[in-house]
Amino acid sequence: MKNIRLFAVILALLTCGAFSIGTLQAQSGTDEQAMRAFAREFMAAYNRQDVTALQAMYTSDAVSIVDSIAFNGADRIAQLYTDQFIRKDATLLVRQIGMTWSDAQQAIVATGTYESFGATYVYDIPFRNTTAYRNTMVQENGQWKIARSMVTQPVKTIVYQRIGDPAEWKSALSGALYGSGVLSMEVGKPDGESNTACALLEWPSMDTALAFFEKHDWQKTLQQADISKKPVVIFLDGNLVKQ
Repeated sequence: MKNIRLFAVILALLTCGAFSIGTLQAQSGTDEQAMRAFAREFMAAYNRQDVTALQAMYTSDAVSIVDSIAFNGADRIAQLYTDQFIRKDATLLVRQIGMTWSDAQQAIVATGTYESFGATYVYDIPFRNTTAYRNTMVQENGQWKIARSMVTQPVKTIVYQRIGDPAEWKSALSGALYGSGVLSMEVGKPDGESNTACALLEWPSMDTALAFFEKHDWQKTLQQADISKKPVVIFLDGNLVKQ
């Protein structure tokens, strides 16, 4: 029964409108424009397979962490791109979602997603992959560069709850998610259940998702919107996280 309900929730989300929630807390409009320009330049360099240009977008001592494996130095990172371009013909789409200022690092942290698709050169095997990135950006000789890059597999969760006012619930959830690092949010409701709302949330990593859901204030925020039932959180593998 739980699986049937979950399937109905997912179907509702797939057929509803979607909107993104960023973590944009820019130091200035100029910084925001610079980060977006950097994302476009990075995407263009990758798609023309320009390893020299990609290497120049990292500091010499940059660290790139991909699925928990660390690669140190711009030279080593450049070799990773060279190896990728030898194996496959890929197109990259970069979607920058937000940016925050890190007092600890004295740097801008840009977040978003990389979506790559194409085919391998051997056997022409098609592929498509989406990852989340978190890039620590610093200025070096007047140019923005990546000092640290964290690339992870995104995690999806569903939040659903019996509600009174859908608009108020969506507004409350949006407010609770602000600054959480969430990548996107899609809101809908199961067919025939007008008093139930659900949201499909995409996170850059499991740690980011758990850091949010382990807080108690987000539940209180939702329950303040004339709601009596506690929200339920489910990872898409069906594991109940919090009720």
